[in-house]
Order: sequence, then C-alpha cells, then structure tokens
Amino acid sequence: MNYKTILAHFTNEKQAKELLKVAVMLARKNGAHLIGLFVVPQVWINPAVAMEVPVEILASRKKIYLEEAGRIEALFEKATSVEGLSAEWRVAQSPTPSIANMVIEQGQEADLVVIGQADSAIDDDYSGEVPRMVLMESGRPVLIVPHKGSFKSVGDFVAVGWNGTREAARATFDALPFLESAKEVQLHCVNPEKQEGKGGKLVGAELATTLARHGVNVTVENISDSKHAVGDELLSYAGQKGADLLVMGGYGHSRSREFIFGGATKYILEHMTIPVLMSH
Repeated sequence: MNYKTILAHFTNEKQAKELLKVAVMLARKNGAHLIGLFVVPQVWINPAVAMEVPVEILASRKKIYLEEAGRIEALFEKATSVEGLSAEWRVAQSPTPSIANMVIEQGQEADLVVIGQADSAIDDDYSGEVPRMVLMESGRPVLIVPHKGSFKSVGDFVAVGWNGTREAARATFDALPFLESAKEVQLHCVNPEKQEGKGGKLVGAELATTLARHGVNVTVENISDSKHAVGDELLSYAGQKGADLLVMGGYGHSRSREFIFGGATKYILEHMTIPVLMSH
C-alpha cells in the first residue's frame, strides 16, 4: 500500500526547504504524484481605514505573496526534476484572508497532506491556523513537519500513540504505508488502566496482531505510571526510542475544550520535534 497523490502546502519560504525535502522523500518512496500548493490570501484592510488605503498598496501586498510563491516554485521544480518525480505546482487565490479552506479543499483529493508546523515567530493568525483546520476539516491524514530541525528519514522507526479511540484507529490505519515499510513500529499506550473494559489486558495487543498480518514489525508497550501529560509522554517516548515519526489521533476531545484546557493534540502541535502524522 502506498500514498499515490501527496499534496504539500507551503506557507513561507523559511520553512520551504525542509518541508520540500520531506515531501520529495515521501513521493519518491511511494512512487507518488506530488502537488505543491501556495495559497495567496485576500489582503484584509480594516473597514475603518479601507477608504484611505490606495489600491497600489493592496496590489503591492499581493505582489509580495506572488513573488514568494515564485521563489518556492523554483525550489520545487528543481527538487522534483532532479528526482524525476511526477509533480505539479499550484498557486491558488483565496477569496478571504484565511488560506486554510483552500488547503482543505485541495487536500481532500489527495492521499496525504504534508504541511508545516505553525511558527508563532513568522505566522499570522490565518497561516497559523492551517495545521489544526486542515486536520479537523479535510478528512485526510495530515503529516506535520516541525518548523525547526532537519529530518534525514521519516518512517524508518514509527511510534504510534494508541488509546483505543476512533481517532487513534483512523490515524493508525491511515499510516499503513509508513508502517508497512518501517523497520520498527512501537505501539505506545499511556496509562492504559484508564481505558474502559481493558481490565489488565495488554492494550494494543489485538491491534498489533492485525498490523502484523500486514507484515508490520510491531511491538507493544504500556506505560502505567507516567508522570507526564499524554502529549509530553509521547514526545519523550519517541525521542528516547529514536523514532523519526509519531502517529496519533488528533482532537479526540472537542477543539474548543483543547483550546481552553489543553490536550495532547494541542501540546504536540506546539512542541513537536519530529514529523507527526495525525488523523481526526
């Protein structure tokens, strides 16, 4: 099983090189068609001052976005041609300042969506919302690449956060192209005693048997005495084991609850150190 159409969304030039490297790596590994996407937002002007803003200012803002898209396109064309990949570059114009809906629309027709982690240092509210919006609304598995770090491999050693929820099941099976080709896969369950009806059973054992039928080299580990919150535990575990990909369900609780109280998804999106594949 392979991903045959991969959409990679680029928000800014700073993150483009590493994001492109990961996307090209995955397209080559899967024999996939790679789509590069840059969304130009509608320039927003406060209505209170809109009449005072010359049309030239609006045009110059749009030109800045298009020039950045052009520079990323050059990187994309060079990287994909060197690898001999089937690839195409798209520039889409959003009818609003938000760009997430355009990424969602185009991502729904791909096997996998690759996006960058939000970076508060350079992202505005609209670009910063892309990861969580695409995760929640696209219905597709989303691979999020950290805005810091360099990643020579993605998917050689996969850590799977398992808690028996619908979202975790969706993510695990959406990740099968990674799991089937991985050298090692570890199912990791934090505080399994909190899962209803598990009564001392090794949580994840049945799932491991199912994955093994796909030829996945999988083991299971339950951690019952973790002193960390789930998100922190998963990242710490992945780091200790040397994993190069974390797979987990996203927003098992409502997004508003995670925003107010915090949660594993929110923590991972803010603190990830390796690429993370999430599904909702």
